[in-house]
Amino acid sequence: MAAAAVASSSTPRPLRLAQRGAVSAHASHHVSAPPHRSRRPRLSVSASAGVEGTSGSERFYFNFTGFPFPLGPFLNRRTIRTEAVKGSIWLFEQEQALGFSSVSTNIRMTVIKLKSGGLWVHAPIAPTKECIQMLKELDAPVEHIVLPTFAYEHKIFVGPFSRKFPKAQIWVAPRQWSWPINLPLEFFGIFRAKPLKDEDDATPWVAEIEQKVLSSPEVGIGPYVEVAFYHKPSRTLLVTDAVIFVPQQPPECISKESLLASAKNGLAVKLLSKGKEVPDEPVVDNKLNRQKGWERMVLQILFLGPSNLLEPNASFAQMSQKLIVSPIVKTLVFSKVPEKLLL
Repeated sequence: MAAAAVASSSTPRPLRLAQRGAVSAHASHHVSAPPHRSRRPRLSVSASAGVEGTSGSERFYFNFTGFPFPLGPFLNRRTIRTEAVKGSIWLFEQEQALGFSSVSTNIRMTVIKLKSGGLWVHAPIAPTKECIQMLKELDAPVEHIVLPTFAYEHKIFVGPFSRKFPKAQIWVAPRQWSWPINLPLEFFGIFRAKPLKDEDDATPWVAEIEQKVLSSPEVGIGPYVEVAFYHKPSRTLLVTDAVIFVPQQPPECISKESLLASAKNGLAVKLLSKGKEVPDEPVVDNKLNRQKGWERMVLQILFLGPSNLLEPNASFAQMSQKLIVSPIVKTLVFSKVPEKLLL
């Protein structure tokens, strides 16, 4: 689901872009890792030093759309802004919930300041008053709005976001589709959009940002399409779902209420307890239970059916703090088109 920032030292074919770096979760299971400085390329991701706005009406965003489940939170979305590369790259994150479930993740928008002085916005998030104010505080015009994937959870915000910046040019990944009805982009409020092309030398940002399209044949109900971008000045790679990095700790944008709800031993936990007795007891708000909620969320997001939600520690440890391909993406997409991933 999300856009993640990855560091890389080269830009050959799609997955080569992410091999020598680390990713953060945007969206969808994209999460964050602290930046570091070494001989290796810099990872431009951080979950710390978030910028808070005021609560209440500035975080209001009404959303009851989505199939088969609407995407929450339905009325209130907090935005966390982090400066990943000083004066150049910023990360904006919000919580995104799967319908009425207790499963949430962080969805990420990445903003790059171009040499023109304008802003290049990758994978817009919900344009709450708080989010737009944080963007305007960067004191630069929004020149380009980029939809890097076909995925609904990113597509749904492009139309509302673009209406806040009517002078910006919208760019979308090729081969857009929706399910169960294949609707045109205009249905989602996306107008006058230009298609993103593979290694396109004609894009206005080509001197600063390279791009590569990963487009598979249809796998299941439609094709998997994603565009990866490489910001040359900071040596930062941006991807959406191709590769991810799951942090040990829950992202700051996910509320404690969501984490504690996931820590409760509900129906999903009982069904995936491997026959063990599931205690039915109240969940106390503490660091241990918030961590348990995060670990359970990650397993439910990354797997079609996690093996054990009652005791998620061991499985979570195998997935966190490393660069991985999501098991869902690996199973449903990459395993069916291995030739697309050859280096």
